[in-house]
Amino acid sequence: MFNLNQLNHFRLVTETGNFASAARRAHITQPALSNSIRTLEEHIGVQLFDRSERPIRVTPAGRDLLVRVDVLLAEAKNLKKEIGYLVQGLAGELRIGMTAHSAASIGGAILGKWLTENGQVRADVSVASTSVLLDLLRKEKLDLIIGDGRDLPTRSSEFEMASIPPQQGRVFCRAGHPVLDLPKLSFQDLLPYRFAGAHFPTIMIDHLADLFGLRSRDDIELAIESDNIAIVRDAVIHSDLLLLTLPSCVSNELAAKLIVELPIELRTPANWQTVTLKNAIAHPAIASLKTAIIQVTQQG
Repeated sequence: MFNLNQLNHFRLVTETGNFASAARRAHITQPALSNSIRTLEEHIGVQLFDRSERPIRVTPAGRDLLVRVDVLLAEAKNLKKEIGYLVQGLAGELRIGMTAHSAASIGGAILGKWLTENGQVRADVSVASTSVLLDLLRKEKLDLIIGDGRDLPTRSSEFEMASIPPQQGRVFCRAGHPVLDLPKLSFQDLLPYRFAGAHFPTIMIDHLADLFGLRSRDDIELAIESDNIAIVRDAVIHSDLLLLTLPSCVSNELAAKLIVELPIELRTPANWQTVTLKNAIAHPAIASLKTAIIQVTQQG
């Protein structure tokens, strides 16, 4: 079958009108170029040049082929460039997984910075619980995840993990909520109203139960659990539910005074970690994404 070199030789001869000039531009000998063209003609079964005239002329079949050749060679050139970008981590698609809280709080800022500095890359983002993201990572359906450290193994032979600066979880309610009228607020005062939030690790709910001296984790009733923070946030704005989340997840609503932060110290920081597979061939763009994650989280 013909190859790209033969097609390029064909195009050079059509541009120069003779084999000698085409050979010089191809940096090969004239016999080598003539043999390349002859082999191409034999493979496709048509004569490309009328060699009886000077300068040589392209046959009608050759003119038809030339249109396709130009497109094919242009695509080949673009592919070579794309491969170069991929090798440098400047192009291609990165499949990223984030938890609901990491996506809503720092995900947008990270992706915005990364994509601004790496204009050829693309991102496919999945939002799910850490356990689901880990399973997708194991199956190599994701390249990197930002997972909740409380749901990650302390040590692992299969994962490469790096910590991200933590953020402190808080409790929020809608403006005008009845609890705002209480002169002194305690966590126990919140229990009748039920809670909403992401899918929390069991260890976090146990921590809150112990911290506030509750009988069990069942005293903290979660009316809504969702990996879509927007749904949870809007439900709280339109009800008496209380929201367990990070201030950065509701910064716009706080600024608009639709949501109020309650003076309850939860002592439940979000301890996130970036996770990749140790033995998988890493996508070249992962390094630049990790740099963006560090820069964004360090800037708060």
